[in-house]
Amino acid sequence: MTSGLLIGSTASVFADATPIPRVSAPGQQAKLAAYQAALAQYKIALTQYQVALVTNDINYRAAMTTYWSNWNATIKNYQAGWQATLATFQTAMSAYQAKLAPIQAAHKSAIDAADAAFLVATAGTPTNAALVAALTAYWNATKVANTTYKNAVTALGAAPVRPIQPAAPVKPAAPVKPANPIKPEAPKKPNN
Repeated sequence: MTSGLLIGSTASVFADATPIPRVSAPGQQAKLAAYQAALAQYKIALTQYQVALVTNDINYRAAMTTYWSNWNATIKNYQAGWQATLATFQTAMSAYQAKLAPIQAAHKSAIDAADAAFLVATAGTPTNAALVAALTAYWNATKVANTTYKNAVTALGAAPVRPIQPAAPVKPAAPVKPANPIKPEAPKKPNN
């Protein structure tokens, strides 16, 4: 029983130990050394590749942030300028309408008075001469009212002209995502 324990413990000691490298031909040693050097270079190239990927991603995101920030500022400035122009127009149009309203009210009153006078003159069964006189009075009254209105509007000046909205800014081309570098290939392990 003791010998069984001894053999088992010896086997476990050998199992835990690192394998003993095989001594091979000098050509094999050179191949192994070349492989290890190539593997070291590959690890450096792979790290540089990964750094380039991350750097490209960071630079692209920064470029896109700047692009969108600039574009949004351009649109905001365009809209603010257009809204200011519209506000100026609307203020001028409100002032014009305020001056025009009493002229329109006076014109309407004159036309309403001519209408009422005509209806009173033609009520009942008037003679032909009374109808002709009513028509002539109506036409003269409306002509005076219309002429007075047109003269007053002309004296008021031209109404403000609605501005034409300027063309929207042209959206610039978005930054191009940089091309990823070529991923290095791992060296092939030499055959034993």
